[in-house]
Amino acid sequence: MKNSIRIRKGFNLVEDLSIDFYNESKKDAVNVPAYLGTGKIRGLYFPSDLNLYVGDYHLNVPWQLETINESDSRTFCIFASIISNKITIKKDNEWVAIDHNGPNTQLFFSSGSSVEIAFPQKEAFKTITITFTAETVSAIIDHPDALKGLNPDAPFLYLDETVPEAENYIRRLASIHDENSPTLFDTYITLLHLLKLTLYRTFIIKERYNSSGLLKEDVEKLFSIRKKLMENSHLTIKIPTLAAEIGMGQSKMVKLFKQVFNRTISQFAQKAKIIKAKDLLSSKRYSVSEVGYMVGYNNLTHFAKAFKKHYKVNPSEYLKDILSNKINR
Repeated sequence: MKNSIRIRKGFNLVEDLSIDFYNESKKDAVNVPAYLGTGKIRGLYFPSDLNLYVGDYHLNVPWQLETINESDSRTFCIFASIISNKITIKKDNEWVAIDHNGPNTQLFFSSGSSVEIAFPQKEAFKTITITFTAETVSAIIDHPDALKGLNPDAPFLYLDETVPEAENYIRRLASIHDENSPTLFDTYITLLHLLKLTLYRTFIIKERYNSSGLLKEDVEKLFSIRKKLMENSHLTIKIPTLAAEIGMGQSKMVKLFKQVFNRTISQFAQKAKIIKAKDLLSSKRYSVSEVGYMVGYNNLTHFAKAFKKHYKVNPSEYLKDILSNKINR
């Protein structure tokens, strides 16, 4: 199944999808049609043309959404997803598979660009889409380099790794469908933080982590470690093996990983396991013991302790609440 939308002046994602989905046209929310699956896309609108759209989906069929950002729209878009499997994005006419264990990639594109995203079936996931203009940025961020980068006449499309700080903001924004959703004010503040961080990383830092004195090839190696940890959360990762695989000394690798990601390798690996476990429990397809073994815990007591430390609730209680619909993933 494929839908296309065009971003133009006065664009509203909810209204456009309402037309495509043959829903009653509403500005604040649109339901996913039964032929696609279940879910909802909700829109929140803030001052200075800053808009947030949050989707919560479980699709019965594969779905592709082509977004054409018309050259005169003067609109910029940021997209991220939270999914335990993978999502694919078409960039430069090639499909790029983004393996996920939570949000690990942001797509940032301008007017004059187009992108196609393929969403999987039989997989619970959430998305956030942010739209804004250069006027939005000039109203909230006093930095000439960011405004220079936001040139509506110079189209761009960036696919960038998220950092832990951005990941936290994305998860907060995606939680507006949950029972204990943040207030509108808290959502607005989180949205501003994510926008500022994205602009800072895209336009103000000319070379990632250059101010820390890191070589570009070292940064690439560290991100390859991060990707490996997230893709293999069920495995026990050994430091000597990692160092040998990427061609970096153990002490240097451990030090730089902590410097860049603000966590030790073991802390990051454990977090990847627990996030994966939460996503698996949220699918409602597995028991607590099955999930524990799937993410690499042979001792379920250790699994329960680690899960509660991260999410403040036992995995059995979390699954019970999911199954009774007390919380929404």
